[in-house]
Amino acid sequence: MEHNAERLAWSVLIAAFAVFCALLILIPRGVDLYLSTAMSSRPVQLDVIRGTVLWLPAGGHQEVNATDRQSVGEGEVIRTAPDSEALLSFFDGSNVELWPNTTIRIVRSQSSTYRDSASAVTLDQETGHTRFQIAIPVTQSRRFEVITPQASTLLREGSYRIEEANDTTTVTVTNGSATVSNVQDAVEVLKGEWTHVADGDVPTQPTPSIHNLITNGDFSQDLVGWQPGNREANDAQPGEIIPRQQDNRTYVEIVREDGAQAAETFLHRSLGFDVSDNNTLKLNFQLRLDHQRLSEAGALRTEFPLMVRVRYRDSAGNEATWTKGYAIATTPDANPPSTPTFRSVPQDLWVDESIDLFDASMVSPRPAAILWVEFAANGQGYTSDIANVQLLAD
Repeated sequence: MEHNAERLAWSVLIAAFAVFCALLILIPRGVDLYLSTAMSSRPVQLDVIRGTVLWLPAGGHQEVNATDRQSVGEGEVIRTAPDSEALLSFFDGSNVELWPNTTIRIVRSQSSTYRDSASAVTLDQETGHTRFQIAIPVTQSRRFEVITPQASTLLREGSYRIEEANDTTTVTVTNGSATVSNVQDAVEVLKGEWTHVADGDVPTQPTPSIHNLITNGDFSQDLVGWQPGNREANDAQPGEIIPRQQDNRTYVEIVREDGAQAAETFLHRSLGFDVSDNNTLKLNFQLRLDHQRLSEAGALRTEFPLMVRVRYRDSAGNEATWTKGYAIATTPDANPPSTPTFRSVPQDLWVDESIDLFDASMVSPRPAAILWVEFAANGQGYTSDIANVQLLAD
């Protein structure tokens, strides 16, 4: 009996010691785990760039006008009106600019409470156009996720454009890399690439994000999308716009027989593209000048056998027209460097032209929207050809 009591006592003592040792190990580890994983919500600063920005509190049912430098948090919704833009700034230095007609809900904005171990941001972009600038992580790990109706996008350090419109999400990577996925598939999108995710479809394979904003710029569909016309044909001798094909090239010819007075024949294309969030904007085309009545655009330097005009709106809302003229060189081998407003080219030879519309030495102020593009010939007589018109943007 005494032997059994002694054995029980030793068993209890050993068990108590084991529990003590376990607690000695587990309690610090538990505390360390808690300190490492505990997360706290972090506020987001809302800046009103322009116009009317609406704010819906978490659990609320009525939107109210947001104020500049307002603090917003999880569960709250920000919506920009058609005339407005806003900026959301996060605790890690990242920010997102909201273009007009954009709605975003802040699902999560958190970082470690006690340490710099982790951070997480989740945004639900219901619709619209956003530009993300993702900063270098300030924690050991970070998850920055943007959810749209068609996809989920994980963003790393870099710059990104995300657009949700017409039941399609488009993710464009300016710098960095992003993982775009839905329940069916995922793709990795690198710098200079984009992908599209339509409702119920998988993400497209990433392709270069540079694309042509002008359709039928090769005139393969004759003048579809273009508007021809004449101005100041007072001698009742208007010019013509004639689609042609030669040497596997389709093009248009602007022609006017020599007349008594100067007139202008034009080919107009309405566009209306917002390019304020683009980094690349180039107008490319090919031209050939066959005939001009007056040498070097006449004494007034206005009767060019070919001109290109770009009507645009800048970020302040002001409109301007940028123009460049082309004339046949006075000698067969003359081809001086191009200037922002004039270029002479050899006669009867196809010439490639590329105009960087974001080059401040060419076009200033910087365009925010391209309203229309027009090719025109002016003078008493001219024959000019245009082919392969492209307006390239990223």
